[in-house]
Amino acid sequence: MKRILILFAALGLLTACNRGPVAHISATVENAKDSSVVLQKLNYNRLVAVDTIKTDANGRFNYKVKLTGNDPYFYYLYLGGNPVASMILRPSDKVTVDVPAAGPFTITGSEESLLFQEVNTRFAEASAEMAALMEPVDENTPAAELSALNQRLGKLYVDYKRESIKYVVTHPKSITSAVVLFQKFSDELPVFGQETDAILFKNTLDSLTLVYPKSEYVLALRDAVDARQRDLEFASRFGDVDVVSFPDLEMPDMDGLQQKLSDQKGKVLILSFWSVGQTEHKLFNVDLKALYDQYHDKGMEIYQVSLDVDKPSWAATVRSQDLPWINVNDGLGVQSPAVVAYNVIKIPTMFVFDRKGDIIATDVFDKAELESLIRKNL
Repeated sequence: MKRILILFAALGLLTACNRGPVAHISATVENAKDSSVVLQKLNYNRLVAVDTIKTDANGRFNYKVKLTGNDPYFYYLYLGGNPVASMILRPSDKVTVDVPAAGPFTITGSEESLLFQEVNTRFAEASAEMAALMEPVDENTPAAELSALNQRLGKLYVDYKRESIKYVVTHPKSITSAVVLFQKFSDELPVFGQETDAILFKNTLDSLTLVYPKSEYVLALRDAVDARQRDLEFASRFGDVDVVSFPDLEMPDMDGLQQKLSDQKGKVLILSFWSVGQTEHKLFNVDLKALYDQYHDKGMEIYQVSLDVDKPSWAATVRSQDLPWINVNDGLGVQSPAVVAYNVIKIPTMFVFDRKGDIIATDVFDKAELESLIRKNL
């Protein structure tokens, strides 16, 4: 009898192992009554058909998806060769999908799927707006109209990127952040195509690796990060700019001119993050100005980044305080790539670099201590 019990226990264990992690889909596809819906899965960078599912007379079906491990996976429902719904499934998810004949699908039961729908909808709306702006343009479009159009397109792009940075920073453990990083308005216009975006890619990779270390999508993100890092190293080695040991910044000053942090390499450099709403830091600017007047000609520079979205107010404060150093502001506030690059979690924040470009101190707000540090490294 004991041997039989052991056998049944072993069979139960084997059945549980074969069962594996699953997710459940309960769907209604209005245009698919007594039809076939194809379930496809995104494997790395290509879609693979998982199964063809028969619907009932009401266009309904229930389906159990066998998953691999505990990582999230992207799945799509296709009808007649066209995608009608998308989702991100994790073990134990029980999603309900409703695909009406007209209008977008709705989904419940999966937080990641809701986020996926949100980022896809937001990108589709921005892409449609950009396409609508470009549609009337041809070789006969007047130059003045083209100039105005470029400004509108530029604002649309900047606004969308600003929101995308905010999304990625506020959803560090969602696989949808990787989706946002790879969005493109066209092959020539990726949302994140600047060299400085490599920092955001790396930070997102680090966050997702903690949650899904073996996910094939995270591995794909790692490949992208490695490629960007190689490009940066190549540019640093063979480009016109010297290699710097700190993340570079390139931001507009009050005249709209781009100021590069790396242009100040070779000096004792203070990188300051602040806001004009901080009374204490405006008082500290008085101390900074005294040090600047004394040591600037000897090789000291200040690169001060404002995190104010109200640029006129920032510019007015800079003028009223008569701040003579490099003052920059991209208008993105806490969503600025500069915040990500230097992992700024509070303001004011300060970094002090020596002439080699190495960070030698942070948050030195005592004038005497800062002066001693400057003199020691000049």
